[in-house]
Amino acid sequence: MYHFILNPAASSGKGMQMWKKIEPVLQEEHVEYAAHVFKSSDETSEFIKDMTSVGKDACHFVILGGDGTINTVLNGIEDFSNTKISCIRTGSGNDFARNVGICKNPKKALQHLLHTPKQMCLDYGEACYMIQNKKVVRRFAISNGVGYDADICEEVSRSKLKKVLNRIKLGKLVYVLIGIKQIFTRKNEMAKITLDDAPVMEIPGLFFVVGMIHEKEGGGVPFCPNADATDGLFDVCIVRNMPKFKLLLAVVLVYLKQHLCFKKITVHRCKKMVIQTDAPQWFHLDGDTSEKISEITLTCHSGLQFVK
Repeated sequence: MYHFILNPAASSGKGMQMWKKIEPVLQEEHVEYAAHVFKSSDETSEFIKDMTSVGKDACHFVILGGDGTINTVLNGIEDFSNTKISCIRTGSGNDFARNVGICKNPKKALQHLLHTPKQMCLDYGEACYMIQNKKVVRRFAISNGVGYDADICEEVSRSKLKKVLNRIKLGKLVYVLIGIKQIFTRKNEMAKITLDDAPVMEIPGLFFVVGMIHEKEGGGVPFCPNADATDGLFDVCIVRNMPKFKLLLAVVLVYLKQHLCFKKITVHRCKKMVIQTDAPQWFHLDGDTSEKISEITLTCHSGLQFVK
């Protein structure tokens, strides 16, 4: 039995349009399924939590939505050993689907899932931080970031331009435009970064740090070209303060996977990462920003059963 999780708002309403195309396929092939539409992410997460509680029957969720819907489902899972997830590309970013190789054609992706499925055991991340003296723990499937890329995500989430560009299938362009703007406007802060048990790295001017489970984030940006979602580790990219023209060049080169030629851009691997900044910074988990914080602890876990 497949449980389809529908996000009607995905990619400016294309999620439901996509469902209308693939549901007839399920009916024609007599596939046992149930479709679920929720009013909020909290409602979605509560449903997933109930369905995956220890002792419940095995569940297979197929997500019709973007990275945000995948993140919501991930945060609702109680028993990973008895839960499988799949996805069909309907969001505007689709970084997760792109990273795991989901076909752009929804009908072909569905046929692959139904008739030639491939199961993978993927890593996922867990973030722990304090908000108003309350401990918060959240999971993420693709990446986390503090600084530049989080500032982009925060501004994109408020941008009216994204909706306009989505309509003409140029949604990824908003990340590029806002990314260029942020190079010239963001203020770099003093930071301390600890990777596993290594000595603390003190960074006078942190442009950004990102911990990647998969290769690409932010509409397909390969900050960590060698990231492997099955190795149990984060690939970490740290960018220290550089002249603006070098930062701008690095942003261009990252799409060609040539950004690591700069001495102030370094890559690392770790199981656990602690980030501390002198002043509160935006942070993101799978592109979602909610608060500014000064300290966050991130841990990589294995055990997400994914089927494509």
